[in-house]
Amino acid sequence: MSNDRKQEIMDAAIHVFSRKGFNGSTMQDIAEGCGMSKATLYQHYKSKDQLLLSIFHMINDRLYVKLQAMMKQGDVNSADSLRHQIELQLQDSLAHRDLIRMLITENPNSYTEEVLKASGALRGRMIRHFEQMFKTVYGPRIEPFAVDLVFSMFSLLEQYSVLMILENVAIGVSELSLYILKLLDYMADGLMKEDGVKPILGEHNYPEYLRSEMPEPETDSVEGLICRMYRSADLLGKSGKEEQDVRDSILMLDNELKSQSPRRIIVQGMLHNLLLIQELSELAGRLAALPKIKSYLA
Repeated sequence: MSNDRKQEIMDAAIHVFSRKGFNGSTMQDIAEGCGMSKATLYQHYKSKDQLLLSIFHMINDRLYVKLQAMMKQGDVNSADSLRHQIELQLQDSLAHRDLIRMLITENPNSYTEEVLKASGALRGRMIRHFEQMFKTVYGPRIEPFAVDLVFSMFSLLEQYSVLMILENVAIGVSELSLYILKLLDYMADGLMKEDGVKPILGEHNYPEYLRSEMPEPETDSVEGLICRMYRSADLLGKSGKEEQDVRDSILMLDNELKSQSPRRIIVQGMLHNLLLIQELSELAGRLAALPKIKSYLA
């Protein structure tokens, strides 16, 4: 299935789910929404649960890749990066307000165990991202409280999103992101100063999705594949100059592809380097196969 067709089906499903609710929607409704027969729709998705899972992955993957890229930008102050990431999450919620409205108001019992498990895994990935981000911003002393702080941030984001989406309260996203960052600063400062305070969450009582392996983005996009290469490089276990060479190749390729006029020789050279690394060769090959990248390799 082409990416355009896949996007068309998911857009139609989001519209139907937001109008009728997930439980009240049928595959026939979705098929009519994207102008195809139900039989044709079933060739692409076996159920509306599978379709909802694809939507979750699509939205979460795109957000996650952007957050990871922000975290890795070396020219941005870490506190500023965190504020921008908070703002990005708020903007993303507003961009998908119809789906968010459905998720807030829908009975959780409407979803299958598979959907709930996948949703938890994607949430776990975000928690781990911000756990690392908080360690970067506040230093090693925040480590015991980092996951608790992430849950506090998510609670703030959720409640303010409810105000903006369900109750149409006018709140400036930039102003709100700065306000939430200030609250996190106060909480982090207090937790690190107060003797005898123990974290609520830890390895002994983490929910199951924080104990499981975090899913990688499924999308074969430039951002998604670069992000996965960064993550794979973290697991290589290489040391010294060899490790630095791998990271430098990914970083140079990443920066070059983000520039206004990527230089063919740099793209070709860095991709060649990454294709020679066994653990990264599959991802580098998939990146090289994307139409946008092929033009630099011809």
